[in-house]
Amino acid sequence: MKKIIFSKEEILKIEKETIEKFGIKNLILMENAGRESFYAIKKELRNIKERRFFIFCGKGNNGGDGFVLARYLFNNGANIKVFYFGMIEEFTEISLINFEILRKLKVDITSVNVLKLNEIVIKEKDIIIDALLGIGIKGKIEGEMKEIIGFINKKKCFKISIDIPSGLDADTGEIHGVCIKSNLTLSMGFLKRGFFIGEGPKCVGKVKVLDIGFPKYYYEEK
Repeated sequence: MKKIIFSKEEILKIEKETIEKFGIKNLILMENAGRESFYAIKKELRNIKERRFFIFCGKGNNGGDGFVLARYLFNNGANIKVFYFGMIEEFTEISLINFEILRKLKVDITSVNVLKLNEIVIKEKDIIIDALLGIGIKGKIEGEMKEIIGFINKKKCFKISIDIPSGLDADTGEIHGVCIKSNLTLSMGFLKRGFFIGEGPKCVGKVKVLDIGFPKYYYEEK
């Protein structure tokens, strides 16, 4: 798959066209994103059963990608714990669908709002998955989300961001107050401009672009 750099506006337009023009529903794209993230992580870490995974999910579609990834890790025998941010009624529709699947599977899933972060014991050999915020972030990150990102950054373990490190601007590479410092970023479909400018290079770590099913026309020379 050809690696192409797009702006946030261009990526959102492509997503919209993929759903409305080509009929590839956003639930399919989310499933593909979570599944391909799993395969990329399995290839990167090799034996996933020897690690513990702590998956932090937001209430938007980025969190939904994290829920799908969690399902694939769980079904393949990985030791996982999922933490979700925000109220369940605030989840996007397709994120909620994948959240409910995890609950039916009896996956260990807990609201970050009901516990103290210092109660979460994460060791150096463990893996943190960041699926908190996607490319649609606006304004400065404050409150509980700021605390969560600060908590994650203090951990010395390997960190993986789904699509983009939470807190990084996809266009400018600006940090919206705080930002996950990742070792690996799994970018959906395309590269983001913010990976290469501003603070981006300090936050993304190694970058892998994943094919989640966008039509081939978006990868062809105009």
